[in-house]
Amino acid sequence: MKLFKTTLAVAVLAAAGATIAHPGGGMMNHQPGERIIKTLNLDATRAAQVTAIMTEAQSQRRAVFESMKGQRGDPAAREAVHTQMKAIGEGTKAKLAQVLTADELAKLKEARKGMRHHGPHGFEGKKPA
Repeated sequence: MKLFKTTLAVAVLAAAGATIAHPGGGMMNHQPGERIIKTLNLDATRAAQVTAIMTEAQSQRRAVFESMKGQRGDPAAREAVHTQMKAIGEGTKAKLAQVLTADELAKLKEARKGMRHHGPHGFEGKKPA
């Protein structure tokens, strides 16, 4: 459960545009949609559309995060946040599906799958030697 809370907190902070210390040093501060644009090598028009979609999702997530202040210990509030975040994610996927091709969505899904294997200790959660 602690890992879930930590993962959720990092995801919410990242989605809210927070600057997060990266384990390898340096800071992560990405423009909304930047990784998608780079991964798919999108043209300027579609890059602007993706940026708008991801910026909107970021704003929605930030609002949910702000509404959670003072209620972090309340299980019902956490469940409500989880439900809201899931709805924002589904809405974002639907909007991206209107801009990206099926091949691009598949490539994006594959790229995201690869990112999930990176745990707090590096690739596949293994501690570095």
